[in-house]
Amino acid sequence: MNRDEKRTRATALPPEIFFVRERRAIYPREPNDGTWLAVNDAGLCLALINWHRIKRVPEGKLASRGRIIPQLIGASDGRALSCELRRMALRQVRPFRLIAIDAGQRTVTEWQWNTIALARRKHRWQVAHWFSSGYDEVEAESERERVCAASSLGKGGSLKKLHASHLPKRGPFSICMHRPDAATVSYSEVSASQNRITLLYQPGPPCEGHKSVARRLVL
Repeated sequence: MNRDEKRTRATALPPEIFFVRERRAIYPREPNDGTWLAVNDAGLCLALINWHRIKRVPEGKLASRGRIIPQLIGASDGRALSCELRRMALRQVRPFRLIAIDAGQRTVTEWQWNTIALARRKHRWQVAHWFSSGYDEVEAESERERVCAASSLGKGGSLKKLHASHLPKRGPFSICMHRPDAATVSYSEVSASQNRITLLYQPGPPCEGHKSVARRLVL
């Protein structure tokens, strides 16, 4: 996962291991403790992206989308996650898409919140990509989908190499995104086996090759 943010946003903190109810979880976080990506020792991985094509904004004081994953990552599987997410108060939260990957059940579920209703979409257990852009989300999805379709991912290709790509050219639509006001600020990669779960975190744009930090859960 690449994280794209405005250049004025505070630098995130590297991943650590947290205890959330009965589960151990790994995630990087913002200074206010919010996060965009987490994985726990049950093999449940959650990734949240903004949904910019939905233009509605809740009335009143807004609640941070970053608070959602820390409240949910204590779930043991997709069913428990579903129950907890449906009970959450989301009326003051801006639109988002939450991708839930349950390694134990081999399921991929996308939850979509548009400020009015929460919808669930199930995906096949196969390679997939999701994109978000505050610049032009429709065009970014189109350009990045073409790059991903032409990549060698799944055929010996590297996830990290794909996320460092500037194709078709360096700018607002490249997967490693660069704009005057915003840029890709980190790259994260989650891997899971029967014995361990690892979250690899590299601060900065992935094209620059900054030193990575790894945190592991031994199962």
